[in-house]
Amino acid sequence: MARTHKDSKGIAKSVLELTKREDGTFDLFLNHKLDRSRIPERWLEEELCARFGFCGEEYLSILRAVESGGTTEIVF
Repeated sequence: MARTHKDSKGIAKSVLELTKREDGTFDLFLNHKLDRSRIPERWLEEELCARFGFCGEEYLSILRAVESGGTTEIVF
């Protein structure tokens, strides 16, 4: 059994959206529904890596995208 959402077999495509709030925390939407709210940056990597499998360079790429545009969307 896969340990992350990204690596699970047989699951239809999912959409993950990450939005940065004015207070510096992040909101996480899964399939256009709010999944987690006000995630501090120090916990963001754990959320994205442990739950969704976006670790290392993938995580840093997502963080750069949201920092530059305020939001990013990943289809996986």
